[in-house]
Amino acid sequence: MTAERRPRRVVFVQKFVPHYRLPLFELLKEKLAARGVEFVLIYGQPDPFEGSKIRMEFPSWGTRVKSLIIPLPGRYLYWQGAPFKGRKGDVVIVEHASKLLDNYVLFALQQIGFLRLCYFGHGRNFQDAHEIWVARKIKRLMVARVYRWFAYTQMSVDALVDQGVDPSIIVSVNNTLKHKATLDEGQVERESERLVYIGGLYKDKRIDFLLEAATLVQSRHPGFRLDIVGAGPQVDRVQRFADAHDWCDYHGEVYGEDRDRILFRSSAIAMPGLVGLVAVDAFHYASPVLTTNCGQHSPEVAYLADGVNSLILEDEGTPESYAAMIDRFLSAPALVARLREGCRASAKEYTIDATADRFVDAIVPADVPADAG
Repeated sequence: MTAERRPRRVVFVQKFVPHYRLPLFELLKEKLAARGVEFVLIYGQPDPFEGSKIRMEFPSWGTRVKSLIIPLPGRYLYWQGAPFKGRKGDVVIVEHASKLLDNYVLFALQQIGFLRLCYFGHGRNFQDAHEIWVARKIKRLMVARVYRWFAYTQMSVDALVDQGVDPSIIVSVNNTLKHKATLDEGQVERESERLVYIGGLYKDKRIDFLLEAATLVQSRHPGFRLDIVGAGPQVDRVQRFADAHDWCDYHGEVYGEDRDRILFRSSAIAMPGLVGLVAVDAFHYASPVLTTNCGQHSPEVAYLADGVNSLILEDEGTPESYAAMIDRFLSAPALVARLREGCRASAKEYTIDATADRFVDAIVPADVPADAG
């Protein structure tokens, strides 16, 4: 970006603010202000599905709007009126999602040069079974004709290039989380036969698969324990299972020191289904992910390396093969130690400060004079 094209405002449009995303927005606000650029966050409220599985934040410094949420079979559409809050010359960042109706108007404004539209996202829908065919086609038509693409990971970059997006407009930001642990690893004793599942409780996470595999593991390892943390549509299924098996504990949604204690206590994170930002949790808690190639992962799975900081079945697996992988993990202290050390190394690489810097440097390079534009 040249000095003549330096923006005065960056507007980030978010359908809602999940708890894990707020630290990134706070850092963007701080880092852009240091370069003389105003940061505006526009956000609304979640649909019933998202609201059932994620804790939301409502930052007072942001612009909270009343979202129009339109239910359709299997999905929701959002309208937030963001195009009416933009100014000429703004850099506007939106999630690349066909369900966000604001994006179509913002895209048209980009085409006439009123603003500079940027996408932030996966690069493609890695869970495209949930996407309407027509919406997928329209989204693909709009994928390349934007000012900049903030791609979650290198996997996202590759997906965009495959769709014909100019590599020069793509920035891989390495989407991550802020590590907020109030406890240190050494303050909690690891339990070698205790695993944890942490995340949303819904179909793509393969909850039934996990419970069946865990039952097999427990039959061979009487000391095996499983903690389940999270919320979502399948919460009743999980609660019934935990009530019937004294070696499985369901904790609901857990935050703060209690969450730290559960994660530090575990030997690994059992996640046979969709893996996303839990990969970053695994690194910071030195609790490697045990997963499968289920075909439903989010781009953050690119951070995992089999045998280095995680164990990954080569295919989608079965409860039996996944249980066998857990057996191998539980029976190999040297493997556990190696994976744990790999997690610690990865924690140093994937930080939220680095993610924010990648955003800011792409929008306002540090060498652009403060009085430019």
